[in-house]
Amino acid sequence: MVKFGFCTQEQYLRAGERRRYSGAHAAYSLLDVGENPSEEQVRAFEDISFNLRTSNGTFRTTFRQRFHDVDAAAMKWMEQLYAADSEVEIQDRAVSNGLTSREWADRIFQKFPQAKFEASDILIELIELSRGGEAYIVEPDGRPLQYVKPPFAVSLDHPESWRYPINRLVALRARKRFAKLDLGNNWTEAARQRGWRMRRIPCVHPQARELGRRNANFQFRLRSVFDETAGACDVLRTMNILNRSYFQAKDLMRGARAVFHSLRPGGIWIVGRTWEHDYSNHASLLRRSGRGWELLERIGAGSEMEEIAMGGEGA
Repeated sequence: MVKFGFCTQEQYLRAGERRRYSGAHAAYSLLDVGENPSEEQVRAFEDISFNLRTSNGTFRTTFRQRFHDVDAAAMKWMEQLYAADSEVEIQDRAVSNGLTSREWADRIFQKFPQAKFEASDILIELIELSRGGEAYIVEPDGRPLQYVKPPFAVSLDHPESWRYPINRLVALRARKRFAKLDLGNNWTEAARQRGWRMRRIPCVHPQARELGRRNANFQFRLRSVFDETAGACDVLRTMNILNRSYFQAKDLMRGARAVFHSLRPGGIWIVGRTWEHDYSNHASLLRRSGRGWELLERIGAGSEMEEIAMGGEGA
């Protein structure tokens, strides 16, 4: 069997409902929908982003109103602790394409018009290398995610299904050819010198980018959950990243310390995850108190990070 990919935007939009199940067989270059996309193009961006899997095995799964109950709880505590005219500073980390950041920011700016909101992720763009009718979609560090040569769009970092042996063969050959390029550390310049054209593919949701253009207090930047921004913010959210599915206990403790040192005294940490079987949210709202944490509220079963953070030293 063989599975052909969606390689052009026209082809993808024409496919209708079938495209939702395309997985990695939709070219990631189709995430580039421009600055003024139609509603249909925005939906296409969301469908492709939903299925995008990075080289570290992380899916960038998100959807509209995913954190509606988490947002509501955060707003309740923020309104209790901060004056409406204060310049409260928020960091939302590991936000995938930033759609949920945009939704939360809309609520925040209504109540706190002077607030400053930073959304961040470790991946905010991909790079397309194209030449002679074929293209590689590559992460910024040079790791290839996908090979596109119509009618194929195949995954390179994760194996194609055994159900599609031709796709597996196309991917195998493309992976070997990319390895032979031996682009080295300065891979972008090496690729240019060898005749490959380069195009940056934004991974940030178009509505998040639109808010950033319209409101300078909303920024999207490259940042890790392990970064320490000493006393830089009043509220920090880390949803669906700091959990045992992704990290060992020592790394989770390191993440908790990074949050602690990034928050100002009295600041709020919102941490939790969405359960995959029913998409329910389970989170803890913690407040930085002295050298440790104080529990403000649990949503659902709370976060496993609650025990890890409160069982260790904040500093």
